[in-house]
Amino acid sequence: MISSKTFISRMAVVITVAALSISTNVQGQQLPDPHFENWSDEFNKDIQLKDWHGSNVSQLGFKFTFLFQRPGRTGYCAYVADREIGAFGIKEVGPGYFGLGISWQYLKGLSTGSATAGTYGGMNWKYRPDSMVVWIKRTGDNTDKEDFHLLFYSWKGTAKGTNYKNKNGGCTSVEKINEESDVRQALDGNECGTEVKAKQVAEGWYRARAKYNNWTRMSVPIYYMNDEVPQMCNVIFSAGNYPAFRANSGLYDGNGLYVDDVELIYSAKIQKLLINGEEWKEFDSESEAVQTYRLPMGTSEMPSITALRGVGSLKNIKGKVVSFKGRQLGEQEMTITEGAINGAPTTITVKSEDGKSTMSYKIKFVK
Repeated sequence: MISSKTFISRMAVVITVAALSISTNVQGQQLPDPHFENWSDEFNKDIQLKDWHGSNVSQLGFKFTFLFQRPGRTGYCAYVADREIGAFGIKEVGPGYFGLGISWQYLKGLSTGSATAGTYGGMNWKYRPDSMVVWIKRTGDNTDKEDFHLLFYSWKGTAKGTNYKNKNGGCTSVEKINEESDVRQALDGNECGTEVKAKQVAEGWYRARAKYNNWTRMSVPIYYMNDEVPQMCNVIFSAGNYPAFRANSGLYDGNGLYVDDVELIYSAKIQKLLINGEEWKEFDSESEAVQTYRLPMGTSEMPSITALRGVGSLKNIKGKVVSFKGRQLGEQEMTITEGAINGAPTTITVKSEDGKSTMSYKIKFVK
């Protein structure tokens, strides 16, 4: 027989483990160091973020830094800028960006025409956020001439590339695993071909030619290509024309981007509701009041209900509109309590993937 003291002690352990599990789960659904306070590493004597990686360049024994610590909206922030780099009389403007993945640059010998660059990898990931919120400032004398970029994408599987577009428009041979352009086939696909393709799950991409002298809150919707659960994700914040350009072209020295307080948002709202496979265009995703759906006369069976989120469209780097069909909400996120035709309403209860919010919809089906 277990004593009351032993029982209480064991229960305390169980509660503690459960609390740690919940805490870890919630924390795991956000990005590491989202306020950019963890600076420890150094690159060319400039302090660097521990969990994020800047587009810093090591070439021919020289080191050029693009990522800097600055006073932020809260605490510190990350600052990146396009800047002119070079040696031996060879100079180019390099792209200033940082992300969870590793930035890379490649140059054959002293030929700037062979120059190419990008980002590969990211972090292990299994969640499906609905938007990315981040605070930015954008400065420089040529902000009207090139886009800045706020990018989130997730994928499943492993991509492999062996050639990447260079400054001269040709292809430079270099092998990378999970390179950004090999994953993002629809929006920024590798023009030199991808040897092994992954399955992209989500995309959130905002870019604009604008200046923001004061801290500005930006919300980037995240769209879904399928119902898959991702295995990895990456986030890139860019001061200039990367990832729209694959190499050192179309960049302007001094255009900078300050980034602070990034957060992924998980919604409990239904974006699009399908009744018997057809979109209900009058559906109000913001309302928890009873909404009425009219069925044809003679209907005897309750209709099927499908809920979607992450539906939208974006323009790729060629200007072509790419549509995202969204993802279907499953049983873990949505429960349906069936009512009756001309009777009690059907209730659809939706919870956000992080479990922090819920939404309840009431649909009255009438003939």
